[in-house]
Amino acid sequence: MGWVAGTQIGAYEIVGPIGNGGMGEVYKVRHTISQRTEAMKVLLSGAARRPEVTDRFVREIRVLANLNHPNIAALHTAFHHEDQLIMVMEFIEGKNLSEMLSTGMVLRDSVAYIRQAVTALAYAHSQGVIHRDIKPSNIMINSAGQVKLLDFGLALMSTPDPRLTSSGSLLGSVHYISPEQIRGETMDARSDLYAVGVTLFEVITGRLPIQGHSFSEIINGHLQVIPPSPAVLNACIPANLAAITLKALAKNPSERFQNASEFLQALDTVQIESGLHFAVTMETPFVSSAVAAAAASNTPNPSVSQPSQVKGYDPAVINEITSQLANYVGPIAKVIVKRASSSSNNLRELCDKVAREIDSENQRKNFLQSVRKHLGSSDAI
Repeated sequence: MGWVAGTQIGAYEIVGPIGNGGMGEVYKVRHTISQRTEAMKVLLSGAARRPEVTDRFVREIRVLANLNHPNIAALHTAFHHEDQLIMVMEFIEGKNLSEMLSTGMVLRDSVAYIRQAVTALAYAHSQGVIHRDIKPSNIMINSAGQVKLLDFGLALMSTPDPRLTSSGSLLGSVHYISPEQIRGETMDARSDLYAVGVTLFEVITGRLPIQGHSFSEIINGHLQVIPPSPAVLNACIPANLAAITLKALAKNPSERFQNASEFLQALDTVQIESGLHFAVTMETPFVSSAVAAAAASNTPNPSVSQPSQVKGYDPAVINEITSQLANYVGPIAKVIVKRASSSSNNLRELCDKVAREIDSENQRKNFLQSVRKHLGSSDAI
């Protein structure tokens, strides 16, 4: 479709594109009467032919229509334009947690942002809504430092449409999915809190608690692998914050915080040392002596991820592949590329391996085409 700046859509004028995905496109728009800047999310006509995609889009509209909270991106209206289904939402000027982590996050800010996200979930849960897709890219931070929770397209209402809750389906992002969801068991608010635990672990340590070379390894990790204490990975993390994070990540929902209010009360006990400005990023994670010792051991510690080195490839090429992959999987792209490089014989094999971590077939194709375009070597890749 690709609307250009100046295009008139109902009472809105297109200012420019914000982003796109397999389901739709998002534009920055201006209301022609109020002059308010807003965000317009458009369901692509091709995607609309897939019932599950349309259902997800409509569900997000209906869920957001019943939510009103300062930490949840607000829905303004929804309508049809020709053969397009459109929702108009609050425009948020800022970055998501995934983008912020890639450039560096101070520990105090990381905890504050997570607290705001849990506050939003406490409200949503009180309204009978389970988000089911909590992850850094769905947590926006505006210019005032305020969190805005996004993407309720997978949200589950207390009285769900039976078409949208088929037993055993894996909805959400694999790195943030709860064990009970993997097992096809009933989900509740504690499933969202598990995903918050994964996100909290990531933003305070610079790495994911559960890692793997493939979808199946990650799924198995959620079910069986006990993550290391965040305090082992980052010595700046207070002991009670590490304990809170691990409690949120408990495999058994009964051992987690039982609701968002309990999680908030626990976070309120955390005190970050005044003047501490240690920044966590995916580029420069803190490595303590305990982790270094485990890495040097002849018997690898299964609960501690072993760092891999990118060998035999031009660093600029690796950086470009990582950058392109991050558009689809977020900051975990660096880990994926490093691991794949250690077992790949050439760039084509490397790119094929990392592309498997992208869920959508179309997005996998787009990733490979984009890498070839930027590297200018379709034969090598």
